[in-house]
Amino acid sequence: MFREPNQQPEIQFEQLLAKIRGSLGSVTGRIGMGGANVLVIILLLVGAVVWVSSGLYQVGPREQAALRLFGEYRGNEGPGLHWYPPSPIGTVNIEAVDLTRTMTLGIDGLPANVDAEALMITGDLNIVNVQLAIQYRIKDLEKFLFRVADPGEVVSGGRVIEAGTPEGRTLKDATEAALRQVVGGRSIDDILTIRKEQVQSETRLLLQTTLDDYQTGIEILDVALQTVRPPDEVRGAFDDVVNARVDKESRINEAKAYEQDQIPRA
Repeated sequence: MFREPNQQPEIQFEQLLAKIRGSLGSVTGRIGMGGANVLVIILLLVGAVVWVSSGLYQVGPREQAALRLFGEYRGNEGPGLHWYPPSPIGTVNIEAVDLTRTMTLGIDGLPANVDAEALMITGDLNIVNVQLAIQYRIKDLEKFLFRVADPGEVVSGGRVIEAGTPEGRTLKDATEAALRQVVGGRSIDDILTIRKEQVQSETRLLLQTTLDDYQTGIEILDVALQTVRPPDEVRGAFDDVVNARVDKESRINEAKAYEQDQIPRA
């Protein structure tokens, strides 16, 4: 059933002003009108000093501060002690721009979410479980803070990315999309064995292009495949195939060695 919202009691401004006047009247009655004026001036000065001092802020050696005036971005400030008009006039956002950050894909989280992120289809229509880790940093603080409205995300180690900056869902979705595109264009042998370095390099380039298109202000430093394996349900069959290939290569090498031994004798 719909209920009417609780009605807040109306504020009687006239009664409130009357109480304030009565309080001031009692003070002025004790110290006189001149003393009351002095008291008001002192209170205003103290308030102004407190407001001005709240504009002091410290930027660390690996940090930058993004400055906003009435909500409009006005530039960055480097390490050191600075002053900027405090709220409600100015706003200062301090971020560690030289800090190397890490995000994983297909490793941390609920089992259902991990499987959904890690299971991918290769170019030869096989299914592979791919776990990935990326390292990144902030390269453009203004874009990082103000260009992407991200819903936030829980990342590796249980760290919570607050809504707003693009290193939450935006970064994870872009990473997953880039990796799936690269994996989908290669055979399972490329990913499991012989061309893992190329997969990592192509994923990094594609991911960086996507993040630049989104104007995230993020620079990808490294992309590293962690564990690449077939799904648990078919791992035995894949192991048999791999063992058969190893045996094949071993027999071929043995035959070549025998050939090289017998031909000179003949």
